[in-house]
Amino acid sequence: MKILHVYKDYDPPVHGGMERHLANTCRFQRQWADVEALVCSRGVWTRYREHEGVKITEVGEWGRFQSAPFSILFPWYMRKIKADLVVVHVPNPTAELGWLIARPKAKLIVRYQSDVVRQATAMKLYKPFQMHFLAQAATILPSSKKYLDTSPLLQDFKTRCRVVPLGILPEEFAHPNHDAVQELREKYGHPFVLFSGRHRYYKGLWYLVEAASHIKAKVVIAGDGPERKVCTELARQLGVEVFFPGTLTHQELVNHLHGCSVFAFPSCERSEAYGISMLEAHACGKPVVATFLNTGVEEVNRDGETGVNVPPKDSQALANALNTLLNDESLREKMGKQAQIRVHDAFHAEVIARKEFEIYLEVM
Repeated sequence: MKILHVYKDYDPPVHGGMERHLANTCRFQRQWADVEALVCSRGVWTRYREHEGVKITEVGEWGRFQSAPFSILFPWYMRKIKADLVVVHVPNPTAELGWLIARPKAKLIVRYQSDVVRQATAMKLYKPFQMHFLAQAATILPSSKKYLDTSPLLQDFKTRCRVVPLGILPEEFAHPNHDAVQELREKYGHPFVLFSGRHRYYKGLWYLVEAASHIKAKVVIAGDGPERKVCTELARQLGVEVFFPGTLTHQELVNHLHGCSVFAFPSCERSEAYGISMLEAHACGKPVVATFLNTGVEEVNRDGETGVNVPPKDSQALANALNTLLNDESLREKMGKQAQIRVHDAFHAEVIARKEFEIYLEVM
């Protein structure tokens, strides 16, 4: 079987939860099929490369509008790369319109990650195209039952949906540098609370900054993105000490996750459909304080089992939950251990890639 996975970016060079999920899926599924990836290049030129045995075509683009690449040649490449089955990871207007234009002679699988939330005005114009695109799919794969049940867009296609979660490789987070962990605890203080990930509007990081003065530990917000400047300025205005170490290498991330006491995930909008960074924290035995969003967030972080979930956009509730875990070492360890076991049992990327591949076989 020839499978073509289609998204906006690939990891590397773009480091994000969805990009890494795509890379892991391609890496494992090439054990059972011929796998390629089609993404955009973040530049005007089309490039070809190979990573972990996967051929990747990076199509030239002329920029991005509301995170969607503008690439005239994308439909042509979708049709040019012959495949038995095309997996389009959405939301991704570039690929969705590309499919409708190119009409590839392949079965279509839609890996549905989230609704379009922030771009409400544009969505009014785009929705008919997206509905037409979804109608072409043999199967739609949302990442959680909660999201399937609460997505207005998926209700018309519920009978053809199959829930398949996203996963990580827990073994990639098992080996911290213990000297580096100790250095981090000396630098930030021990205990410390950690967030890591892209600084986007729906991550709700300003609520974590607002909560910082009430949290009985230092707060570290790692990563980068469009909201970082806003958060650093807010911390300055509030007079709270929040650490912003920037983008971390993988080993630095592992060290930070093992060094922290609790992981914070203060997302505030439905655009946060899942939360792979919580799985990474769980793999390191850390409980998470997250939010109730009626999305996959609550399925990743089980309230009272692997951490605590609080109402979104509530800095005081966020601080109170973090302090509860910071003040109770035995509870932290219990939840962290339960979370670590659950990641190994239910969210291993290779097992999930195989489950998804078996659905492909059924479709074919």
